[in-house]
Amino acid sequence: MLPKVKKINLSSQLIDTMTTLIEENNWSPGSKLPNEVELAASLGVSRNIMREAMKILENFGILESKAGIGTFVSETALSAIRNMRFFDNLKSNTSIETILETRIIIEPELAYYAALRASEEDTALLQKTFDKSLNDILTNKNNDFDLHLSIAKCSRNPILENLLFTLLDQLKASDYIEFNFHVQSDYLEDSLHDHKEISKAIISHNPELARELMRKHLLTRIDIIQSFYKKD
Repeated sequence: MLPKVKKINLSSQLIDTMTTLIEENNWSPGSKLPNEVELAASLGVSRNIMREAMKILENFGILESKAGIGTFVSETALSAIRNMRFFDNLKSNTSIETILETRIIIEPELAYYAALRASEEDTALLQKTFDKSLNDILTNKNNDFDLHLSIAKCSRNPILENLLFTLLDQLKASDYIEFNFHVQSDYLEDSLHDHKEISKAIISHNPELARELMRKHLLTRIDIIQSFYKKD
């Protein structure tokens, strides 16, 4: 009989319960899971919570949905669970400085591989994301992360894409948001120019230029944030 899930922090506890079932081989890699309704009833949660948890597990490659057939434990579920826990730990225990250093290491390479690998569909989506990002910045919606995530998706490296998503999600929940407002008011033109040139390099499939432009963009950001916080 499957264990009931406690009602505190339900979504997180449900994910922990399901990954434990996989790790303990109650649900083995490649096996088909009961349907959503049966799972929700067995684990004592609502269908909405079950659907949310399953979506997260699918995004990390732990579960695999096959249209018209059902949901399966992926063959690489155990390594995917380790990856998910790595990202969770990173999200909980990382300083702004460390996040920015990590971005400097990975994002120029993401831009490089995006320029190499982006399809016509990818570049069309990148242009659309840039246009939206431009509008968001000009209307003070404080959203300059979407373009970076779109570039990561174009790189076709899901591990680094997930890593960047985690890093940026952590920045959104930190004092970095205050810094973003500062940058938008004082360095808006430079920021928009950087985004435009990086996008152009990727769309024109110029990996070396894309890498260098991204590196310069992030280094400038770090210089600005260091000077910004020295004022306090």
